[in-house]
Amino acid sequence: MFCVVSIELLIGMQAPRFFLLDDAGYGDSYVLYDVLHFQSSGVIYRDLSRPPYLPSTYSPLVYILYSLPGRIVHWGNPFLGPRLVAVAAFLLCIVMAASIAGALIPERSGRFWALLLGGSIACMYDWVLQIRGDFPGIFLNLAAIRLLLVGSPWAVVLAGVCAGLATQFKYTFVAALAAGCLWLLVRRRWKDLARFAASGFLASAGLYLLFSLREPRMISQITALRIAFVDLTGCLQMIYTALCEPVVILAILAIPLASSRISPRWVLLFLFALTSFAIAGLLDLHPGGNINYFYEALFATLPAAALGVLRLMAWARRRTVAGLFVAALFLLQFARPRVDDLLSSISAGEIGFRAVDSRNAEFRRLQYALRGQHIFSTVSRLALLDPAPALLDAFSLWKVDPQPIFDRIRKSEFDVVITTSSPTTWRGVEHVGPDLRNAIVSAYAPQCVARGALLQLPRNRPPDNALLQELNRIGCAPIAGTAGLNW
Repeated sequence: MFCVVSIELLIGMQAPRFFLLDDAGYGDSYVLYDVLHFQSSGVIYRDLSRPPYLPSTYSPLVYILYSLPGRIVHWGNPFLGPRLVAVAAFLLCIVMAASIAGALIPERSGRFWALLLGGSIACMYDWVLQIRGDFPGIFLNLAAIRLLLVGSPWAVVLAGVCAGLATQFKYTFVAALAAGCLWLLVRRRWKDLARFAASGFLASAGLYLLFSLREPRMISQITALRIAFVDLTGCLQMIYTALCEPVVILAILAIPLASSRISPRWVLLFLFALTSFAIAGLLDLHPGGNINYFYEALFATLPAAALGVLRLMAWARRRTVAGLFVAALFLLQFARPRVDDLLSSISAGEIGFRAVDSRNAEFRRLQYALRGQHIFSTVSRLALLDPAPALLDAFSLWKVDPQPIFDRIRKSEFDVVITTSSPTTWRGVEHVGPDLRNAIVSAYAPQCVARGALLQLPRNRPPDNALLQELNRIGCAPIAGTAGLNW
């Protein structure tokens, strides 16, 4: 019941949102911009002396992979092709985790339970459609672990290649390389260790070297970090969220059973999960981190979680009353909140194709109203309405020198400035920092609010009557006095 409700919630939330003209999650637009830029120019990492000034965040294969659908089919909605890739990568992660479960668990139902539980990790739901490098990289790392379980020399070489390729999506995806080398070292499989490490090094550092020759700006952009403080509280909250997933609890139940079988194959999986979790915890100290850092570790727990389910079922057959008690407890603790989420989302009209159609219609109206305008926007999706956006992600201004942007705003270069209508922060970092806000206030005055976005017009020039008429027509709510200054 828990798995069925969870998967229904996942499909109900995300299937309609696949067709959104807006971001499915924060950051989609700035990744999409670089994907489209690579698709049209053949260059991944742009010249940061020209707008948009922010560096490309991810490693090369992210942009190469997500550009493939657009090279084959022209999509009216530019998000559709990349989202198709993202969903496929998510599903492949579940399938690969289930394959690992099938290799480790003698019972045939182990693979089945891993598949069901893979669709029941709630903290992943909002990320299934996001255009990121996480799921493709995680799939390759899981494939590396699965190939190491095969044990043949060629499988070890392919495992190294997969582990190395994972770093081409995020250079921090080194858990499979580290766990595989350590596991082979402890088992004194010297030849396999040499094969795995060599193939992994060539597929990782070797490919980075080749890409750097073609993309000289790559290293400086993907390693751009300037925020000097760490957010321990936020990191602990992310760790707590990950640990509260039912798959983690079920995996803990499986540890005694797995250790009793004392299979070195299980040791490899546990090494991978622990290494991935440790790396995620360290990286998430940075205030730009999010829960997606822990996805790899959660996928790694699926085989153990499937074994935990089988253990619970065996206990329930021997102790019926205790089994019923645990089942009721599990349903109340985990299934009921998800039922409530599903029902409340349906009643509020937040999920479903009608809600998406309504949001798309609102976006098209605003897009039509702003046609031909030179826009500066801290809302990434609306920034793409300008063919030459000055900025795509205000949150990441800490990666570059923002002074050129401030100067352009103070000169009232833009016809419209768009921000969120209320303050937005993430882990102590403001999306619109004080310096950016002061630059906007000095040159622009609030006009109206549409779709949660505050539109501001230049103070030093007469208003564009045609633009004002379009904004009135689409129902952009006027701002009176200083009411619009709380952003």
